[in-house]
Amino acid sequence: MVRRLRDMDVELLSKETIGGAHAGNISRIDALSEKKRVQYIYKEFADERNQEVEIHRKIADIVNPFSRVVRIWDDPPQAMLMWDLGSPIKTGFHTQSSDEKRRSIGDVLTRLTSLHCMDPVQTKLPVHQLSSEWRDWCLDQLGKLCSRKSWTRPEWERTILEAYERLDIPHYQTKCPPVITHGDPHLENVFYKDDEIWFIDWEWAAIGSPLRDVTILMQDVYEDELITSVPEFYLQCMRECGIILDDDDFSSDLGYLYIDHLTMMLAWEVEKYFEGYLSEKGIREIIEWKIGEIERVQTEVMDRKNE
Repeated sequence: MVRRLRDMDVELLSKETIGGAHAGNISRIDALSEKKRVQYIYKEFADERNQEVEIHRKIADIVNPFSRVVRIWDDPPQAMLMWDLGSPIKTGFHTQSSDEKRRSIGDVLTRLTSLHCMDPVQTKLPVHQLSSEWRDWCLDQLGKLCSRKSWTRPEWERTILEAYERLDIPHYQTKCPPVITHGDPHLENVFYKDDEIWFIDWEWAAIGSPLRDVTILMQDVYEDELITSVPEFYLQCMRECGIILDDDDFSSDLGYLYIDHLTMMLAWEVEKYFEGYLSEKGIREIIEWKIGEIERVQTEVMDRKNE
């Protein structure tokens, strides 16, 4: 890292390792560049989690307006240098009022709409497809949790199995017109800096339904009224850009992708609990909420299918 910075005529003043459940080693850097103090984030990618390097190479012209990347090194160890954007929006989000949360989510949705309105035709991104991956991981995580904690409930696993089987989620084909999606815009990957919204961690970027990003963003929302307002606000943003999405297609993608991402994030939250980043009270509340949402959305999807 020091050599790489030196090659950029940047003098390292101090370095602080950022802890957390990250896919790689991340440091906050204080440095001098052209006699000015600058703050960077330096990220060395973990083995087999270096897809972001390829993503930036393929669609740099698309990613750059939405990120603050300074430099990428493709030679080992693969790494990225970014401007320090401060704290993610998730920090303090749950202590905000409902109106403040709505404004924050609205700002992110507006920014995502700008990404989704970009032409996906010339990109070399993969196409996102639903599968059984998140179901299998989540069932494995819940199985481990159940073997360790007496307060767990076996019906949690049954709820997930039933949703995937009754709706045949792994074989669902999204219906909305495909767009460029970030792929992981939960609020730990979203920052507000210089009066603009910025995204990090683009390794899951792909062509897919716009509801892919919307339903991942919804993973940090735990209020019924706000959950309802997220897709409604997104539809409004798209209409303002001149894009009208079919109501049935939108509702269908919303239901299937929301269940899949509830399951994905549930598995990830259990992993954070195992690694000591969540309290027992915190993980129990998260599981109860997300299982409840899976049950609610499954019922809504089945009701629409039976109409």
